[in-house]
Amino acid sequence: MPVDNVSPEYRINYNHSILDIELFGDWILDSEYPDDFDDELELQFKKNSDIKQVNVTMTQVTQWNSALLTSILSLKKLCLQFQVQLDTTQLPAEMIRLIDLSSKVPKRDVDDHIAKNTKFLHNVGSNVISSIKETGEVIAFLSNASVAFISMLRGKAVYRSSDTWLVMQQTGAEAMPIVSLLNFLVGAILGYIGAMQLEKFGAEIFIGDMVGVAMTREIAAIITAIIMAGRSGAAFAAQLGTMKVNEEIDALRSMGLSPMEFLVLPRMIGMMLMMPLLAIYANFMGIFGGALVAYTMLNISLEQYLSVVIKSVGLNDLGAGIFMSLVFGAIVAVVGCQKGMSCGKSAEAVGASTTSAVVTSTVIIFVCAAILTVVYGALGI
Repeated sequence: MPVDNVSPEYRINYNHSILDIELFGDWILDSEYPDDFDDELELQFKKNSDIKQVNVTMTQVTQWNSALLTSILSLKKLCLQFQVQLDTTQLPAEMIRLIDLSSKVPKRDVDDHIAKNTKFLHNVGSNVISSIKETGEVIAFLSNASVAFISMLRGKAVYRSSDTWLVMQQTGAEAMPIVSLLNFLVGAILGYIGAMQLEKFGAEIFIGDMVGVAMTREIAAIITAIIMAGRSGAAFAAQLGTMKVNEEIDALRSMGLSPMEFLVLPRMIGMMLMMPLLAIYANFMGIFGGALVAYTMLNISLEQYLSVVIKSVGLNDLGAGIFMSLVFGAIVAVVGCQKGMSCGKSAEAVGASTTSAVVTSTVIIFVCAAILTVVYGALGI
């Protein structure tokens, strides 16, 4: 026959600045929990202001689960509030481990941060300082990555070539479908907008000139870089962030391996090799997207369209786009790896680093695109 649970009971004794708490019975969720236990504890702290130590004994507790653990944690919170020492040496070892584990979980201070920092200028200043700090971290990481890259050129870097080939496959061949679709659509959009304007001046034939130059010099490289930032840059951040949470990066260091060489270098090489090839492929897809619009809206044959494109697009345009894509590939790889390597050791931190990798990469890509455009114009390219 089932044995009835013994109702949980407690006894509190105060003697010479020491508060003794004795627990009896079954402190489990199914038992009739004493509702006044927490209130009685708080009353004792307020009534006896000279309490220096609290002792808890549960030698006569036959069963316990999270119900008792919750009460002990509430008592610990009260002891911290009133600066009183809590003696847990007489508790079961299992409960002591659970109490220690609960204290290792960091408290989320998002709500407090939002409540305190309500002034506009304070928020602006905090964001600016945070952005400057992140920029410094990216620059420092880039310098370390450059050292690893130089070590690779000297043949002294320790990494697996198979990892590089895998990254090249993931960032190259596997990315071609989405790169094809988006660049084809962007080329078609450029062609459609250009067709509506060029028709007003009877210059429809120059739609190939506009789409070809725009795609080869900048648009294809920028669109492809944004795609790779959201696809591969986020993947790099998530992979390395998860490895940091699982302490795999620390394990590599303990084995004498440099994470910069073993983890970051293959991703950098793979991304930087594939981005120019993807940009060249994206050029063709964007140009053919414009060709579709030219044929359907303006009745321009494919031969006429390609003839204009070939005459208008020079090697300088193609080279400018390829160099830009190479820079963008380095940006995506470095930022993605940096965010993953610097994230916190929690699932929430991995998600935040992944989001930050995409946002930061996108911003830097547009900034560098603007700078390179000005430089190209100054150099006459």
